[in-house]
Amino acid sequence: MFKGWTKFEKVLLFSSVILVGLVGIIFKAETLTTICSIVGIITALLLAKGKNLGQIFGLLIVALYSMVSFKNKYYGEVIIYLCIMLPMYIIGIISWLKHQNKETNSVEVNTIKTKEWISVFIASILAFIGIYFLLKAFNTSQLFISSLSVIDSLFAIYLGIRRSKYSFYFYVVNDLILIALWGIPVISGSLILLPMVFNPIINLINDIYGIYNWKKLEKIQNVNI
Repeated sequence: MFKGWTKFEKVLLFSSVILVGLVGIIFKAETLTTICSIVGIITALLLAKGKNLGQIFGLLIVALYSMVSFKNKYYGEVIIYLCIMLPMYIIGIISWLKHQNKETNSVEVNTIKTKEWISVFIASILAFIGIYFLLKAFNTSQLFISSLSVIDSLFAIYLGIRRSKYSFYFYVVNDLILIALWGIPVISGSLILLPMVFNPIINLINDIYGIYNWKKLEKIQNVNI
């Protein structure tokens, strides 16, 4: 798993996991919440490195995040994660396995054309409207922020399936949204959810690194074409 990892990447991973684990212990967070946060961090860094194992870990995140969301009455997110994001991660695994670069030992970086960008933006606007009213029907907490989080996640995962470096720009935006989504109940006194806030804060670092690393992968792959 750690073949080809730099010292920076190893330090980032292990320090992040230890930090979230300590926060979970200190603030007496539920074990499920802490594990979900840790798996989320591992997933983000694996995707940042372009490793297909990140897509596989994504399946585990869907299960864990759905359980945590259900407990905190984010019912809409449970439905979206299980019915949409789960199959998207499965498609992602297949797509990445078919496009592996032997030189970098990672996924091949793809370029998305203008027509596809336009189609995706139109689809995302329509999807946001549909998701908003779906989440509203389930009386989801933090309705607007939750809807925004779901649509941004879908956008990021889709671009990930398409092997686009721009997926990480949307992951960065989603990290900021999730900080707000889970930060609100923490500020209200639910300190046991603090690991869920630390998760996107650390993932923000991972995803910014992902932007840098995928640009580097793209450059190496283009040189070797």
